[in-house]
Amino acid sequence: MQVCDVIRLLKQQGPWVDWQGKTRDRLLVGDRKQAVKRIGVCWVATRQAIAAAIEQEIDFIITHENPFYQCSTQMNSAAYEAAQVKRQLLQEHGISVYRCHDVWDRIGEYGVVDQWAKRLGYPLDDYDPLSYYRIMHCKPQSLSHLAQHVSNVLEEDGAGGVYLFGNPHRTVQRIVSGTGAITDLYEMLKYEPDAVIVSDDGVRSFDAAQYALDHDLGMVVVNHAACERAGLKAMVPWLNKRIHDAAALYVDDGFLIRYYTNHQAWDKE
Repeated sequence: MQVCDVIRLLKQQGPWVDWQGKTRDRLLVGDRKQAVKRIGVCWVATRQAIAAAIEQEIDFIITHENPFYQCSTQMNSAAYEAAQVKRQLLQEHGISVYRCHDVWDRIGEYGVVDQWAKRLGYPLDDYDPLSYYRIMHCKPQSLSHLAQHVSNVLEEDGAGGVYLFGNPHRTVQRIVSGTGAITDLYEMLKYEPDAVIVSDDGVRSFDAAQYALDHDLGMVVVNHAACERAGLKAMVPWLNKRIHDAAALYVDDGFLIRYYTNHQAWDKE
């Protein structure tokens, strides 16, 4: 099996992707004809993930996010140099890297959006399978209880918690979840949520959080990697059912956020 065979398999799953135009899904390092024996899947190919790949003799990494920081003609010099170090390390050890983002966000059942909704565990309304959002219902509960539930869900993937905007005592029942930097609060409003679950890379305090507070909309904020990690873990069995002469495994990229609090009981106010 070659790199191009794995890429072809992944591309076949994404008819919604503009393959001739703009897409994030590209071979970033390596040769399409390179032989593949071991595939490492991760949220982002950090230096830690690359070191693990070298140790485990992985020759092909599938990364969901861009491991080379921002691709721009005005890239910060430090970021450019750090990206070059990563590229050199990968090339020295014969490891190719493919970014699989646009396909894996929206692929059914195994993808980022569906796996995050599955982790949350609430009954779903009907939805457009290509949407980045899921509408769900829970039994009437406080916003604080919802935030605690989401935090507990994240424990499985090693995340330390969430943070919350809004009155923790507000009763919520209709929830809309989103994932990733594409999360847009204003698009979520059309589903008339009592509360939203969003990614920290998809909202900004001076804009979306302010709007939520002004309109008594509960907002549970989750780390970007934390709400997408389940989808990348699910890629491993998906690949192993479909590839031959190679094996896929999940690689720990160390991309975790840890929360330190002063133990003040906000929900008792």
